[in-house]
Amino acid sequence: MLTSICFRKLLLMYFVSSFIYSQESESAEISMEESARELFTSVDISYSKDKGNTDYLSLYYGINFTLIGDVGPVTDTELMFSFNKSDDQLDGYPFSDDQSLTLMFDMWANQKFSPFLFFQKSFDNIIGLEDRLNYGLGAKIGKNPFSLSYAFLFEKEDYLFYDYTDSLAYNLDGSLLTGDYYPTDSIALNPGDYDYWDYYYYGDTVWVEGSDSVYYSYTDSAAYYYYTDSTEAKADEFFRHSIRPKVKFKLFDGSLVFDYRFFYKPRVDDFDDYLLEHELKISLATFYEALTIELNYTNKYNSRYDGVRIINPQTFMPYKASDESMYIGFSFMF
Repeated sequence: MLTSICFRKLLLMYFVSSFIYSQESESAEISMEESARELFTSVDISYSKDKGNTDYLSLYYGINFTLIGDVGPVTDTELMFSFNKSDDQLDGYPFSDDQSLTLMFDMWANQKFSPFLFFQKSFDNIIGLEDRLNYGLGAKIGKNPFSLSYAFLFEKEDYLFYDYTDSLAYNLDGSLLTGDYYPTDSIALNPGDYDYWDYYYYGDTVWVEGSDSVYYSYTDSAAYYYYTDSTEAKADEFFRHSIRPKVKFKLFDGSLVFDYRFFYKPRVDDFDDYLLEHELKISLATFYEALTIELNYTNKYNSRYDGVRIINPQTFMPYKASDESMYIGFSFMF
């Protein structure tokens, strides 16, 4: 497995290098160009499993490739490729199931003005996001330690919810109710709780199929829906703004690094639908780099779930609008 990963890593480096580097005829010119570039590559793999009183399974792997330097007539360029995936379960229930692939080309990365191209494909099943694709272009302005960037992105996102446009719903008084509902707003009815299930729930074909049909009770709307009459909603396509202020500075000859950035991402056609993201990274090297302390903090907010009760089918709990995580690490070198 490690051999395969190393091979893919070398193959990726070769492909990117072949694509970016121009082919020079003189070895002296090639040497001068290579000396003006820096390559940073990292591969991370972790696997953990506990069985017994604690049933825990964790899998993470990722690769990051960054090229910084001059590319032909363009100076101070940054090319970044990043891929990571997390899959964690506790007692058989997932609490982390996400994946992200990111590509970015940043021209004049450390200058006062820097245009860039961006592409990302990701999913996060824990928050109901089955797939998200966004790409676009933007620019960054500023001077260390402050900068401000803006990007105009095309986005295609697919959340797990259903349209009930072709279903029939009835109020408790027997009157017809129409509208669109999320199936995760409701609770599946248990046939064992009803003595005459087959009699009261028309269309139930347990005597033919050998299994009970699934019906949902919509307690929020006081209505009953036939779940099997509905279809999952299609992916939504739209444009999004991305505004990101950032502050990053180094103190004590680089021993202390402070990096904070904030993202505000509203839809172009609906500013009430937006994403907020806070990212803070602090790194402190002490005792001549023998001890390094790292602090990472993230907070993500999704207006989609603010004030809306949508049940996560994996955990049977409502989705929350905010997700927060914090990591503190200590690294010793001898």
